[in-house]
Amino acid sequence: MARVSDLILDSKLGANFLPDCTVHTFQESDPNSRQRLVTRTEHWRRQRKIGGGGFGTVWLETCTRGSRTGPAAVRAVKQIDLDSRLGKIDYNRELEAIAKFSHARYKRCFVKSFGWYEGPSQLFIAMEYLEIGDLFTYLHQTPPLPETEAKDIAYQILDGLGMMHQNSFAHRDLKPQNILIKSHSPHERWIKLADFGITKRIEEGRGQSTTIKGTPRYFAPEVWGFVKRDTAYATDIWALGEIIFEILTKRPTFANLGSLAGYKRPEQFPINLLTDANVSREGIDFVISLMHPDPKDRITAVSALSDIWINSLVAGSSSAFTERQKNKPQFSQSPSVAESTEDFASWNTRYSSDEERTAVITPPSSIPQDAIEATQKPTANPSPAKLKEQFEMARTLCENDQFQEAETMFRQIHAMQEKVLGQYHLNTLGSLYWIGQCLYRQQRYDDGEAVARQVLQKTEKARGPKSLPMVEALSLLGRCLYFQRRYNETESLYRRAHSEIEKEFGPDHEETPILLAWIGKALYHQYLFSEAETLFRQAVQRGKKILDSGDPLNLDTPFFLGQSVYRQRRYKEAETIFGQIMLRLQDVLGPDHEETLDNMQWLGKSLYHQRRYGEADIIFQETLERQERVLGKDHEKTCQTRNLAEKAHRKVMGLAEGRP
Repeated sequence: MARVSDLILDSKLGANFLPDCTVHTFQESDPNSRQRLVTRTEHWRRQRKIGGGGFGTVWLETCTRGSRTGPAAVRAVKQIDLDSRLGKIDYNRELEAIAKFSHARYKRCFVKSFGWYEGPSQLFIAMEYLEIGDLFTYLHQTPPLPETEAKDIAYQILDGLGMMHQNSFAHRDLKPQNILIKSHSPHERWIKLADFGITKRIEEGRGQSTTIKGTPRYFAPEVWGFVKRDTAYATDIWALGEIIFEILTKRPTFANLGSLAGYKRPEQFPINLLTDANVSREGIDFVISLMHPDPKDRITAVSALSDIWINSLVAGSSSAFTERQKNKPQFSQSPSVAESTEDFASWNTRYSSDEERTAVITPPSSIPQDAIEATQKPTANPSPAKLKEQFEMARTLCENDQFQEAETMFRQIHAMQEKVLGQYHLNTLGSLYWIGQCLYRQQRYDDGEAVARQVLQKTEKARGPKSLPMVEALSLLGRCLYFQRRYNETESLYRRAHSEIEKEFGPDHEETPILLAWIGKALYHQYLFSEAETLFRQAVQRGKKILDSGDPLNLDTPFFLGQSVYRQRRYKEAETIFGQIMLRLQDVLGPDHEETLDNMQWLGKSLYHQRRYGEADIIFQETLERQERVLGKDHEKTCQTRNLAEKAHRKVMGLAEGRP
């Protein structure tokens, strides 16, 4: 097998093959016995064959010896023959995809892998076992599903495809057999994408493969050569459309290859089968947008998640649906300018000797390297004045976005403060807080969360629950969880912070609008748009003329307010909000700033949904021109705007087309 990456090697299992079982050996620490290194073994016995595909067989195995019990003692193992007659397969790609999407942040969308191992002439991949089986078997046993259930399945598949495509992977064999069911009660269906047997990493700038891979039933026209190829992402989107069509009608979209070859325009799409199944106009438009004959005009996974048909699922969502969606990514995983600089007063503006406040020091543009290195050398009992000086130097590094250097400096300061001041002194907790801030600003959210929890626990013990440092600790932890897409926990933390601020300082404290906005963001990402709108309006009202402010940070909350209103289909109100924000952003950030362009796109979408296609066309075209210049023609946002512009233009020209 070809050389594998560290990501793949880290998931490799040691294995010995006995006549009746496979034995895995692990070396790990044991906190219970206080042993640094212990060796453990697990014996896994094959029970029966549960599936197979073009590249191998899937077996059910149980753990007969070892520490695993219950569901953890059962697994599915995919066996791949390394000398398959199908030809050479790039197993590194398969393993890379499996390792990548087995991370905890992706578990809601993908079947988890427990690792891989090799035999004399086989490759084995251990995976979680989902007893219910695949979507193909389920659909075979049921009549056509209601539109609401098809919509739920479509959303969950798109959720997974969006993650794959954003991480430069395409599935390339999306079909009901590769969609497994974790639960399937009428209102709590949960599905996961499986079988990365022929997924392949898409490298930017490489040519497209000419090899036909996958299952013919779900092949897009470009795979057959009927139209010019585009990205492999577009072929995944077509396959999703075919799956949804099949769910709704129990029929293939095109009866034969001849019909598919003759499909050149969206107007030729066989909507009669969907109409006969009583599918709504929005549902039909959605399927057509997935199955546009030209792959360049096919909707992207990210855009599809914003489609009106998918978003209408929110109104009738169950608690189980809401719980599944609480970690759904809809925006950048990195903190925006507004989100990464919304800091509080005490630890953010002072070094305390138990006085309430000191003046904020204006930092120099940089700090000499020898000054930084001085803090890294152990000193005997440095004075409080020296610690204060070093603390302010570390803060200056943060002001200049040197977060890695600042983290190192704060760690040194914190160690000295614990010796001189004690671990519960406010300044000692302040340096620990800033270690967490530095980790957060480096997008190391897991590490930041761990530090923030320490700060929270120690601050509550030292200062009590009613204090600004306590609110700061809650806020830092909330931000770290937010960017891990743990929105339900984020909401709880910010509600607690808001409650403490209001009880201690009243409703008009300067941090109240920030806390309300964060609660709103957490609600928004849980699809609770009406509740989110209420919080954003409160934040704007308490933000003291926030729309008239010259500070671009203040426009983040109205932007989310506009999106919340838009998601509730109140497009006229959304237009007004986005219009106000756009004028401010153009003045403050400039007409070509990415945030300005994002807002323009939302303004265009608000106009489009009011059927003001001419105005929408003008906005989209102007946005597209700037995005091509600033972001590049192939940027995802540029491609999305191009698709919207073309749809609006077709409407202007009198052609029927789906909604953006």
